[in-house]
Amino acid sequence: MPVSVLLCEGEDNSPDVRLLHAILRGTGVQVEPSGGKDGFVGLIRSRRRQSPGVCGIIDGDFPRNPGTWTEPVDPGPRGWTMRDGEKELVLGWMWRRKEVENYLLDPDVLARALRWDPEMKSRYTKQLERVFDALGHVTAARIALTCCAPRRNRLETQVRLDATKDELAQELQAKADAYTELARLDKDKLLQAFERHVPDCVGGGRFRQHAIEVFAGKNIRAKIQNTPGFNFDPVLKKPLALEERVLDALEHDAEPHAWLPEWAALRSAVEAWMPAPATEATGTSA
Repeated sequence: MPVSVLLCEGEDNSPDVRLLHAILRGTGVQVEPSGGKDGFVGLIRSRRRQSPGVCGIIDGDFPRNPGTWTEPVDPGPRGWTMRDGEKELVLGWMWRRKEVENYLLDPDVLARALRWDPEMKSRYTKQLERVFDALGHVTAARIALTCCAPRRNRLETQVRLDATKDELAQELQAKADAYTELARLDKDKLLQAFERHVPDCVGGGRFRQHAIEVFAGKNIRAKIQNTPGFNFDPVLKKPLALEERVLDALEHDAEPHAWLPEWAALRSAVEAWMPAPATEATGTSA
C-alpha cells in the first residue's frame, strides 16, 4: 500500500496544502495540514497505527550542521528519518528548499504563472540577485543561530533584515544573553559560527550560489516588498495577491508537477514509496 495521506506544515488552504494538492493531483494521495512542526513526528506515528500509508513532508530549514551540506546533485526530495532504537524510521520527506515560499518566488515558476516573456524573466532574475546579496549576512546570522541552538529547546532565529554585519553580531550577542540556563547559548561559539558562515552566504559562497534553495523564502519576499531601490514589478510587492496568482495558475494547469524538476521528483517519490513493516512503522518491538 503506497502513501495514502501526506501531512504537511501549515493550516487548511495554506500555500503548502494547495501546492501539494496541485503537484500530487491524480495520485490518489490525500494532503492534510499538520498545523506545524510541534508534535509532527508523534502525529505521523499515531496516524500510522490506523493507516500505515501516512507520511509527512517538512520544510528544508537551515542546516543544523552546515559542514555536511553539499550541493544538490539531483532534484529529488531529501528523506525525513529519525532513529527509533536500533532502527531508522522513515517519516517522509523534506523539501529540497528552505520553505515553500522559495518555490513561489522561483523565476521559472513566476515566469509560467505570470506569463512573462524571456526579457521579463531575465530582469527579475537579475533583481533577485541583488536581494540575495542584501541577505548574505542575515542568512549567516540565522544559520549560526540554528547550528548553535539547544537541542531540546526551540530557538527563534529571526533577525533584523536591514541590519549591518556589526549590528547583526550585536543582535546575536543580545540573543545569547537573553536565553536562560535551560536554553543556553554559548556567545563565543555563536559569534564564531556567524563569522565562519559569512563567506558561505556572500558572493561566491556555497550557500549564496544556491540562495533560491538555502536562503529563507520569507526573507526574500520581505526584501522584495520593502526595500527602496529594488525596482520590482508592482505585482511582486503584493504577497497575498502574488501567492494567489501563482497557486491559481498551478491549480488550473494540466501538469503542475512538470513546472520544476523538484516537483516531478517529489511526485515520483510519493508514488514509489511503500510502508515499512508494522513493527517499524509504529515503533513497537516484535
